[in-house]
Amino acid sequence: MPDSLPPVAVIPQSPPYGSVATLLERFGEAELLQLAPGPEGEGAEPVLDEALLLSTLRRASREADSYLATRYAVPLTPAVDAAGAPLWPEPLTSFVADMAHYHLCGGNARDDEGITRRYQEALDWLKAVAKGQADLPPPPDSGAGDAGGGEDALGGVAFVQCGRRRNDWR
Repeated sequence: MPDSLPPVAVIPQSPPYGSVATLLERFGEAELLQLAPGPEGEGAEPVLDEALLLSTLRRASREADSYLATRYAVPLTPAVDAAGAPLWPEPLTSFVADMAHYHLCGGNARDDEGITRRYQEALDWLKAVAKGQADLPPPPDSGAGDAGGGEDALGGVAFVQCGRRRNDWR
């Protein structure tokens, strides 16, 4: 019997379709501090629990993947801007942020009809994408449609739509 077990494969986490900055822009720091308070910072100033925010964004992103997987290879690979930051397609980023906001409320957003409505709108859009009634647009500033080929402007990265998957059950 061997002295040690073989190493376990480490599966990297898929990136979320957004960032803490996305949530801050959409919902504001005051709202996020109520939903994801972190330990008090220096001078007893409240700080965000960024780990919780990223975890919730990942959860919402994987939930979105469950719909996108019918037509796209998931998780999506982002385009990148000149600074190397990922560029995700809109409205996916906004819808994933709305889904994360709903989950931060514990999925119990009955007190705020708007949060529940935005979550349902996100699911409706994702269902439309899954059925082929809506598409993921190209990433922002990708140069899509340019004769020069927008991939070079994005560091060689672009979203590619996969064809419909065939169900060959044999």
